[in-house]
Amino acid sequence: MTTQQQTARIDNEALSFEDRLKLTRTFALIGGLRVEHIGLDRNSIDVNGLEKANFPFTKDWAPVTGRIGYTWEAVPGLTFFSQYATGADVSANNIFLLGPAQNLDLTTARSYETGVKHLLWDNRAEWSFSAYDILRKNVYAAAGGQTLNIAGRQESKGIELAGSIRPIGPLRLWGNIVYVDARYADFDFAGGSFSGNTPPNVPRIVVNGGASWRFFTPWPVEIGITGRHVGDRYNSDANTVTMNAYTVGDLYAFVDIPRTGFATVDHARLTLRIRNFTDKRYAIWGDPFYPDQILLGSPRTCEISAAFKW
Repeated sequence: MTTQQQTARIDNEALSFEDRLKLTRTFALIGGLRVEHIGLDRNSIDVNGLEKANFPFTKDWAPVTGRIGYTWEAVPGLTFFSQYATGADVSANNIFLLGPAQNLDLTTARSYETGVKHLLWDNRAEWSFSAYDILRKNVYAAAGGQTLNIAGRQESKGIELAGSIRPIGPLRLWGNIVYVDARYADFDFAGGSFSGNTPPNVPRIVVNGGASWRFFTPWPVEIGITGRHVGDRYNSDANTVTMNAYTVGDLYAFVDIPRTGFATVDHARLTLRIRNFTDKRYAIWGDPFYPDQILLGSPRTCEISAAFKW
């Protein structure tokens, strides 16, 4: 039986330059430049084996992007940082819907980030805070019926607070919390507007945390627990379907085998991990093309792995 065939090929060649210029003992400038070529080749064949109208077609871009920022260690262990960066990409998530009549400009982005990181208590504790502002233009968004709309802008602002501490030698505690406010702007199309709506699959709140205990035996053993909370998310640009928040946890244990155990390797580690140990049922992702369908997260899963370093 013959079916419709969609093909897409993206060729990407890039040349990057990165540099860190230390102006003083505590202050450094960081910068980078990326020059690239992106080539897209698309074809679409119907159920009769015939190429559709205006196919195949090709499109080329040559974006130049970069970043610039600084780090400043104001006092020993306390470092401030900021960065401005730009980017460009093909809307790869919807690449098979891009047609010759579609606006084929790249999705471009610019971001600002600033923050502070503090190491203290003889490097047994650290915390960091960062804030960012991201603007993406020419964002392709699913419209259903195998078609696309184009959002003029997508704006995201957020903050993150993270920290870790080792109160005693064997014990480590860590966690972070992220708040994101993501919105469409200038998203008008025939029949309506989604300006002000939240893009699909973007939670406002994400919280991670964990604890571990290390036994300093001849073959060191570590056991730990990690947790993750993800807030409510929408499953469509119209924000009419909500995927409920979820919280899941993992357990793990590993043993580091010294060289005396495997004489031919420098380091070996055996790990047992139980993911989603409460066997929580939750929606991890939704496709705006099918707002009545969701992708469920993995059920309770046990993994055994081995890693060797030469």
